[in-house]
Amino acid sequence: MNAPQEPLRAEAVVVGAGLIGMFTALSLAQRGIDVVLIDDIVNQKRSFKVGESFLVSTALPRTIGRLDTFLDEECFVKLGVWFTEGMEGAESFAPRSEWSIAPLSEHTLAQSSEDHRDHYLFKSAEDKLWFRCLAVDQQIVRPEAEDEIRATVRAHPHIRFLDSARVTDVRVEADAPNVVHWADRATSTTGEVVADWIVDCSGRNRMLARKFGHAIEKEIIARDGFQTTSVWGQFSGITDEQFAPVWEYRDPNGGSTPRDKYTVHLWGEGYWIWVIRLSKDRISVGVIFDQRTPLPGDTPREQFFGLIDRYPVLRDVLTEPRLLEFRMYRNTQYMTDTFVHPDGYGMVGDSSSIIDAYYSQGIGLSCQQLWHLTNVIESHVHGGTLERAYIDRINRNARQDWLMIRNMLREKFTRAIHDPRYFLLTHLADLVVLWSTGTARSDFATWLVRTDGETEREGPRERRLRHRLSKRLFYSRSQPWAWLPPETVQRVQSHIQRKIAERARWRLDHGSEVPGFHCQISIARPLPRLWRVFTAGAAGVVDVSPLDRIAPAALRRPSARRPLTHRIPMSVNTRLTWVLNLRTHGVIAIFAYGYLLDAADTAVRKARHRFSGRGPATVPTAAAGTPPQEVPAGQLPPTATKTPS
Repeated sequence: MNAPQEPLRAEAVVVGAGLIGMFTALSLAQRGIDVVLIDDIVNQKRSFKVGESFLVSTALPRTIGRLDTFLDEECFVKLGVWFTEGMEGAESFAPRSEWSIAPLSEHTLAQSSEDHRDHYLFKSAEDKLWFRCLAVDQQIVRPEAEDEIRATVRAHPHIRFLDSARVTDVRVEADAPNVVHWADRATSTTGEVVADWIVDCSGRNRMLARKFGHAIEKEIIARDGFQTTSVWGQFSGITDEQFAPVWEYRDPNGGSTPRDKYTVHLWGEGYWIWVIRLSKDRISVGVIFDQRTPLPGDTPREQFFGLIDRYPVLRDVLTEPRLLEFRMYRNTQYMTDTFVHPDGYGMVGDSSSIIDAYYSQGIGLSCQQLWHLTNVIESHVHGGTLERAYIDRINRNARQDWLMIRNMLREKFTRAIHDPRYFLLTHLADLVVLWSTGTARSDFATWLVRTDGETEREGPRERRLRHRLSKRLFYSRSQPWAWLPPETVQRVQSHIQRKIAERARWRLDHGSEVPGFHCQISIARPLPRLWRVFTAGAAGVVDVSPLDRIAPAALRRPSARRPLTHRIPMSVNTRLTWVLNLRTHGVIAIFAYGYLLDAADTAVRKARHRFSGRGPATVPTAAAGTPPQEVPAGQLPPTATKTPS
């Protein structure tokens, strides 16, 4: 190596120039903070990375990330998320359980167009960018998206990009500037950056979490034994013809929607498969499985293709010659106890916590956390105030948020997933949490659109918005339960998920059947008709999809039932405002109704079973809470002796 260069001075150093690292650098730079971004992208292999899906979380990418046009013109349409159970071995879609969420309902798209610009809600929206930030999702194509953001980063006057350097060490002291040491192999030089703040966006390297002992996943996983492994690939040569008509869903009102235009989740016992179509005729398909019930196979590829072979609807589409890249994470889940530290460092994205790809929450939660961190850094370096109370709030709430995401998943990996009523109630419970931040996300989009991420452009209203968001932009501190401690919110949610799973496992073990269902949720159709699953017989599939509360009469299909809200004269925008303001409370009420009915109905079934004197109808398989098998570092989980059914 040549002689070290003179130290650089910056207000913040961002380590890692992936998607989240570049968003973080841009977020800081938009506040006038001088940033040094360090990552050796020059010598990196171009990668088709996982993390291709947004779920109502495009506000920061569209504004600060300057991806608005790219998302609409270069990325694949995403109609929503689709969840299905029972497709293993099936030649066509006829599952017992299907649940989907579409921000914009397919039932109200003019001429069934997949372009959001044809939607009546978009046409009536006063601020089109705000509407796209809040309601229009895309399947982001990578690495092309990184290319687009990288050009924005290089052009920003407050960012210096060391694009062929790697961080070799960091030094953090409580009462002194932090120091980042780097080395550049291309130029054989070394150097250091002296900065007020260090932000770790290095991904699964977890530089700061490892160095300063913030990793806590071992103690969390030790409580219940729940850890997962991920294997996935990206494939080319994918066309619409390979999915139609098998993947098409036809609803009772005569409409249809292509499942493959959603992020599809295919559930089996102990695993789930994601299917994400991308532009450039590509597709991302991955499997996440519980290490207590590992997939058969001696290698990750054998495990992946062995499972895909059990899904005829995918088998002929995903062939090895079309494979562009294949990867795995032996341990998917990990967590940190600290997201922001008062000594001047923070962790964002995969460098802090990650639980699962379910609900495409990784990018969305990371964007919210980097926004909070940006507030703290700006207040410190430009205002001279270290907001310790805000730092404590971020760490406390963010940790509970990630635990809440984990609570959503844990019981779904058990055999309870085969029970249709559980499939409905567990996803409805998730929806309560996801929609609880609806007002905060709307305010977040409003603040970003109006200020472009610059506090200098704030007026009194925007300052009030930022202050409110600093307290409410967390799942565990959402408006419906903001009066409760975040730990209590997380524990109650965990208890609810556990109880509905326990009831489902009892029904499965004792042959107590419940009807299947189909449900499509959207902005305009927020409240499922849950009572139908409790009044129908055990045979067949019940449609519990909600009525459309917003669409004008001219756009509703003649066969669609007219709800009472349509008899009140009001504009589309007024009706939308009412629905958005009331939907979370409505979903909470409907879930509470279903939860209590499920408890009462299962209690009656148990009483009848006791009086009848019958034994269990089935033998339980892998029990929830079974300790995970120890797997040496660098090896795959041991091959299962029995294929999960």
